[in-house]
Amino acid sequence: MTASKYSNQGSREYNEDTCVAVKRKNVLCALVADGLGGHGGGSQASQAAAQVVKQNFRQLSDIEHITREQFDVWFEQANEAILKLQTPDCQMKTTLAVLCANEETGGAVWAHLGDSRIYHFVNGKEVFCTFDHSVSRMAVLAGEITLDEVRFHRDRSKLLKVVGTEDMARPEFGSCKMERAAEHAFLLCTDGFWEYVTEEEMEETLKHADTPKDWLKEMVRILKGRVRGDHDNNSAIAVFFRD
Repeated sequence: MTASKYSNQGSREYNEDTCVAVKRKNVLCALVADGLGGHGGGSQASQAAAQVVKQNFRQLSDIEHITREQFDVWFEQANEAILKLQTPDCQMKTTLAVLCANEETGGAVWAHLGDSRIYHFVNGKEVFCTFDHSVSRMAVLAGEITLDEVRFHRDRSKLLKVVGTEDMARPEFGSCKMERAAEHAFLLCTDGFWEYVTEEEMEETLKHADTPKDWLKEMVRILKGRVRGDHDNNSAIAVFFRD
């Protein structure tokens, strides 16, 4: 299992995204967090959440069997850490998407809040994507817009669930078994990344990528060819699981 990460502040004054990829024994823990709050407050929030998750992962006694309940604890502790940083002038918050994958057992688990996404590809084809906790994604459910129209919808930045609230929602959880006969890839990315790179382009660039770094490089090339004027921080982590 190999991984690579990328982060860019775009045209913003601060990069409020945080990317982390750490490995213990046979288990990789990767996360992306997109901070909200402006003037650097968002970066504090995303870094605080990442630090909590990273510390918990490093101290976990049984990393072979990470459960939903453990993710619940990690997110709750991240929420508490951010609440302590908040001030009347800066009610900072963050999205958070976490993936833990075991190269020995082939098990993968993930959890998220917000609109930072986790994609899963098998043999070059997308088989799963997390559900954005946003107003624009709910508009898709209501039949008002298509899924592709979420990318630049007027309400795309309005989030319904994030980390850093007094009544934080329980993180959404998922899991899968990675069959060794197949090639698996995961992409964790913030909205500033997936807004400019379509799922079809993720698949096409994946077909020609020998490493996670190669895959990210080609997707970033597409992104940079499209951004104009004011554009958001954009960050991603790519993970390959190939026997």
